Amino acid sequence: MRTANSRHLNAAKPSLSRRDGKLQRQEKILAAAFEVFAAHGYEAARIDEVARRAGIAKGTIYLYFRDKEQLFRAVVRGLLQKRFDVIAGSFKGTGEQLLRELGSRLYSQVVRNEKLRSIVRLLIAEGGRFPQLTEIYHREIIAPGMRAVRQALRQGIRTGEFRKSPAVKFPQLLAAPGILAIVWRLLHGEQHRLDLNAYSKAHFEFVLNSLRKQPV
Repeated sequence: MRTANSRHLNAAKPSLSRRDGKLQRQEKILAAAFEVFAAHGYEAARIDEVARRAGIAKGTIYLYFRDKEQLFRAVVRGLLQKRFDVIAGSFKGTGEQLLRELGSRLYSQVVRNEKLRSIVRLLIAEGGRFPQLTEIYHREIIAPGMRAVRQALRQGIRTGEFRKSPAVKFPQLLAAPGILAIVWRLLHGEQHRLDLNAYSKAHFEFVLNSLRKQPV
């Protein structure tokens, strides 16, 4: 005789299976959408091609994403494993330790991220005609990063690790060498290759030396 518990567990199995199926389908759509955006750009990207690459009907995509712009937003959102402001919000170390953590992730998740580099190439080419795309990138990638850097700087200033700095107002200054590395790789590829390990180390030390309080 089946108990109420066993009936409940059996009923839950199809539901979990359906949810897993939906997640897998969504991941397929996003992977296919990235390929199409990277290959053709935003304007020339077609939902039909995304559906073909994902191996699903075109109409299925609209069950998950309202239009091409929403699909692009989801692709950008999926570029990072974890948003920088979320990392900063749960971090327990010093201001310098947080800046080092953010810097390490800047290189591992952003500078070395080939998918993100393809999206940056797309934005440089088409952002002027589609400003909503650069706004999506700003909201999903840039703004969370700036909030995280500001938090680290304010924490370091409050505890006496760092001197007061205009970088609190302009956190872009601290990320600029990383952005340059992305553009450098877009322009030069492997022809004038940067040693990113040495480059990132020089970046961190340059930033931290400019922020630390000098001995009296």
